[in-house]
Amino acid sequence: MFDTLFLDRDGVINEKLENRYVTCIKEFVFIDGVLESFTIISKFFKRVIIITNQQGIGKKIMTIKQLEEIHNYMLSEIENSGGKISKIYFCPDLSSEENNCRKPGTKMFEKALEDFPKIDLKKSFMIGDSDTDIIAGEKMGIKSVKVDPKFNLKSALKKIVNIP
Repeated sequence: MFDTLFLDRDGVINEKLENRYVTCIKEFVFIDGVLESFTIISKFFKRVIIITNQQGIGKKIMTIKQLEEIHNYMLSEIENSGGKISKIYFCPDLSSEENNCRKPGTKMFEKALEDFPKIDLKKSFMIGDSDTDIIAGEKMGIKSVKVDPKFNLKSALKKIVNIP
């Protein structure tokens, strides 16, 4: 069994919107196969943690309350499909802010390690769709896998756990 699966949100769990942010539930669309992927995840990982940059809050395009509504919807749908998310960490900071918590920085990962001190990073994975996701995971010593529309979460999981 693997330890922790760290997931980015936009572009991994839900469809990424072109040049804008997901600001409400109706804009949050699960990528095909994601909900079914949680069957695989629950068999092979002790916990799942989402690590997501949410600069739309810093830009005042959305509020933390709107983000919480989106996340509550996402968690409910994932749980209804048999999955479970242990915790969601998000960074509302602007990329221009000094000492921000955004990936490729590692502050959200470090917070996860404080909250879950038994995480074994050597038995964990990070799955993201951007270079910043991969860089952040690698800085933490976590094996990291980049996904895209053709190589999605389900494909990445099958490769990680070595199933057809």
